[in-house]
Amino acid sequence: MMMATAARKIESSFTSHDDSILPAVAGTAMVPTITSPLPGSEEHILSALSSNSLTNVIMAGFIRDNGFINPLNRGEFFTCRDESNRLEGVALIGHTILFEAFSDRAIQTFATLARRRSSTHLLMGEHNTVARFWGHYAAKHESPRLVCPILFLQRREPFESQTEVSGLRPATPEDLEHVVQAQAAMAFEISGVDPLQKDPAGFRARYLRRIEKQRVWVLIENDRLVFKSDVIADTPHASYIEGVYVRPEERGKGLGRRCLIGLSRTLMARGKAIYLFVENQNTRTTSFYLNLGFTIAGQYDLLYF
Repeated sequence: MMMATAARKIESSFTSHDDSILPAVAGTAMVPTITSPLPGSEEHILSALSSNSLTNVIMAGFIRDNGFINPLNRGEFFTCRDESNRLEGVALIGHTILFEAFSDRAIQTFATLARRRSSTHLLMGEHNTVARFWGHYAAKHESPRLVCPILFLQRREPFESQTEVSGLRPATPEDLEHVVQAQAAMAFEISGVDPLQKDPAGFRARYLRRIEKQRVWVLIENDRLVFKSDVIADTPHASYIEGVYVRPEERGKGLGRRCLIGLSRTLMARGKAIYLFVENQNTRTTSFYLNLGFTIAGQYDLLYF
């Protein structure tokens, strides 16, 4: 159940036809204001991120875990406000671009800001809004390096099965090398970039903190990693999991199903839903999750630069 994505042929929606790299928002009197959210405004921002969205729960999880300003966010949070100081959007712009925009001009404003930063490598969001963002972000005829279409899946009904998986537990620091090796292989298969080659110290440090927060679940047998899953965000609205891995020789035996049900039951005891994504072309994995009772909640895209 290694979640791998095949590259998609670049569609016209992700090839910019804009003559300007940094388009100006039309009109001078209606230019929205970009600001960094202030400490104390967390509940206001979290309320704006409460809608049923994969990217919203990720941003909300970062804010709850790290606050607005923290290197662990791997980017900066920004808000877009209109001339009356009403919120038009929230974005995390850094290694990954995530955003929630309530107007087209907020999308354009966030895209203009992101273009000025050289650290961005990935844009994630709902298919249509990502296409609009890219149209403002990219130079004329510029295309992303890789486009990966994904399905946003969710489950809101508790699992009735009471099956327990002996040994399924939160990872400990002693498990670090097991999980980083598995995750690095998955990341390379998806994006073509090996984080253990690009940033080994940073990658291990980020994973170690995730382990220390008990956000990585593992099943290890005979000193072999058999199953793992990462809880990227854990909020009252939903828990978002990714990095689901089952050792190749253990696949097809029902182990992944039992482990995911056990983990989901734990997470849903404190949240309302489980979110995850599956690559469009991975029909086998999609069928696996649909048979587990997950439903398709949206079409999303990952754009790698």
